Amino acid sequence: MLERLVAVSREHWAVFVFYGLLAVAAAVFARRPAGGGATATGEFPIVAGWTLVLVLPPFLYLAALAGNFSVEASLFTAILGATILMWMFALVDEFVPVLFAVVSTLFIGLAPSAVALGGFSSPILLLLVGVFALSAVMTMSALSRRAMLWALLRLPDRPFWHQVCMLAGGYLLSPVMPSANARVALLLPVSKDMAGGLRLPARGPAITALAAATFAGGTLFSPMMATSKSANIAAIGFLPQQMQGEFSGLFWLWAAGAAALAVTLLHLLAMRRLFPVHAQPAMPRETLQAQLEAMGPAKPAEKAAAGGFVFFLFGCATVSWHHIPPELLGGCVLLFLLVTGTLLRKDFQRQVDWPMLLFLLGIDCITRIMGYLGIDKALAAGASGLFGFVGGSITLFIPAALATSVVLRFFLPTTPAMLTTAIILLPVAAANAIHPWVCIFLAGLFSDVWFLRYQGTNGYLQLCADGGSGRYDEPRLLAYNHWMNLARLAAAFASVPWWKALGLL
Repeated sequence: MLERLVAVSREHWAVFVFYGLLAVAAAVFARRPAGGGATATGEFPIVAGWTLVLVLPPFLYLAALAGNFSVEASLFTAILGATILMWMFALVDEFVPVLFAVVSTLFIGLAPSAVALGGFSSPILLLLVGVFALSAVMTMSALSRRAMLWALLRLPDRPFWHQVCMLAGGYLLSPVMPSANARVALLLPVSKDMAGGLRLPARGPAITALAAATFAGGTLFSPMMATSKSANIAAIGFLPQQMQGEFSGLFWLWAAGAAALAVTLLHLLAMRRLFPVHAQPAMPRETLQAQLEAMGPAKPAEKAAAGGFVFFLFGCATVSWHHIPPELLGGCVLLFLLVTGTLLRKDFQRQVDWPMLLFLLGIDCITRIMGYLGIDKALAAGASGLFGFVGGSITLFIPAALATSVVLRFFLPTTPAMLTTAIILLPVAAANAIHPWVCIFLAGLFSDVWFLRYQGTNGYLQLCADGGSGRYDEPRLLAYNHWMNLARLAAAFASVPWWKALGLL
């Protein structure tokens, strides 16, 4: 081991010099808390974070080498550790650590550019840019405001119904849009205009509850259908060939029905407990009606946005008929908006959230690098012998799935964490007579469990970025998320009798 370490260190000494200089420079020029005259207490997390970024990754490198990782995989483990530390301590904006990981990989030569930059050449780029552009046009053309006014005037004047409107909207999008980030992007303009129309005060329980309902609409239904999450689609390939056709359709939803019902009910209870609104002013119906009438007939930009929206949803819903993937449909919507002049160049530059796109595509790049270096398979092989305690019991298998997913989610984004969890647990499920779909479903359900802000890659960071500083009460949003973490665990246990009735256990 010592000889191997000496040889590796000689070969890669330039890597450590580069990393050390980069970390020291970042620590010296790191941004300080707003206001300039920050106290020592305010600067402590920044100093502690950069210190860990400088010190911890070399130890991760040595630990990975000791665990029989390849040299390249060990180096990327160190890079990934630095990336996670930057997220954990909020040392820079969320998209910067992703770029750090990709650029470091290319600089060191751990993976070819076709792999390290694969996320930026993936068709998912067209889907995300198309959906983000459509979301921007819905806001700029006032289509989302028109839809909001129309819905508010027809719904009962109760916060509950305002929140249900956002939740139901996300649920309806879920079967045809396999991206929580894309669903949140389409819901946000309506949510923002609804908050404005209701004149909800910033950081109050009402506007924060509306944001929580928007987030729930985009994420809660993700594990409940094969087409509601891109990782679900990929995980179908893990099933035996004779089962893949069955679970590609509505039987997935039927098998997940108990969990979907439980999560929805627990969401409504959590909203009532965490966001009590006792004295919300009455909705100014006359004012809202006057605003709707003042908008006049739909303008060409609104019609174009509505047409793009309907085209995209209908196209995604009928993929099994025309076999055109949603990514290309998103590209067609983007092209339509640009060619018709509905989205001008300056709006394309300013209104699309490019840092968020870099973040999401960079996450895809990190996933590809890990797969190329075999890190996901190494993790699966290392953890496979830890589950002898299950003993054929589903009540023990569920906590095992939760623990595996929670640990991986501290280090991996949602999609690779789910797929890696499934790879680890499928042999365990087979050895304990547990249906492989149950294993995959639990991996998908628990991959949405997270605790720290940097882990919220399934739309939460997008929600906070859209809300801006001080718009929402973020501690309450995080408290809501913690309640829903427990709700997912409860939903898994509530599904056991249903799965037994279906013959899956």
